[in-house]
Amino acid sequence: FITAHNQKPKPYKWVKSADDILASVKRFCQKTMRRTSDSGD
Repeated sequence: FITAHNQKPKPYKWVKSADDILASVKRFCQKTMRRTSDSGD
């Protein structure tokens, strides 16, 4: 796979802004922390 892919490489294109990505990470962390604290551990 890697050999074939490297024959015609394509640059990675960001489709979201840094602010959008960080907001998504923040939401994920908040959900994870709520689930962890609700688990009773």
